[in-house]
Amino acid sequence: MKHDYFKYYNSKTLPFLIIGFFVTLYLVQGYWKISFSIFTGITILMMLISNYLWKYPPFKYLFWIDDFSGRYEGSLKYQYTDEKGQKCTGKLKHIKLINQNGHKLCITSFTFKVDGTPSSPSTNKGMHVEKTEDEQHYRLIYNYLNEGSMEQGFPPHYGTEVVKFIKNGKNKQLSGSYYTGREPFQTKGEFIELNWVNNDLNHKF
Repeated sequence: MKHDYFKYYNSKTLPFLIIGFFVTLYLVQGYWKISFSIFTGITILMMLISNYLWKYPPFKYLFWIDDFSGRYEGSLKYQYTDEKGQKCTGKLKHIKLINQNGHKLCITSFTFKVDGTPSSPSTNKGMHVEKTEDEQHYRLIYNYLNEGSMEQGFPPHYGTEVVKFIKNGKNKQLSGSYYTGREPFQTKGEFIELNWVNNDLNHKF
C-alpha cells in the first residue's frame, strides 16, 4: 500500500478498526480451526472497505471526508489578456467528474467550447483536502495537467484549482477558482454553480 493510503481515514477510529479486525479474525481462526494469515485477512477487509464500502454506513464514519463523487455540471467564467493587451472574457459550460473511493480522489474536468465540442480534459496531479474555516464544508486544492490540443494550437499545460464543496441535504455543489500556466496567454477564472447531476462518470473522449 502507498504511504498515503490511509490519509482519508479518521485517525481516531482507524486503530480500533484494525484491532477489531485482528481480534475477530483471531477468534474465527481459533473457533473454526482454519489456518490463514490474519494480516492477509485484514488487508482484504481494508481493501473491500476502501474500494466498495467506504460511502455506506457504518463504514463511511471511518473517514473524515465527505462523499464528493459524481458528475457536476455548471459554468466556467474565464479571462485572459491577448497579444494586444486586451482583456478577453467569456462563459462556457463546464463539467467535473469526481472518481472517489476510500483512499483516492481523482477529478477530470472539461469545458464545452462555443461550437459545442469538448475541450481537452484536465486531470488532477496531487490532491489536498481540508475543511473550511467554519468546518461546515470542504475545500479541494490541487494542480492539474491539461493534455492540450494540437487542433487549437496550444500545448499541454499545468494549472491550479481551489474548489469549495457544499452539501445541503442531498444537493451537492462545487464552486471556486483556477489559474493556468498556459502559453502564450495565461488564463484564470471561476466556477459557477457546478451542481451534482448523477454518478455517471463516462465521457466519449
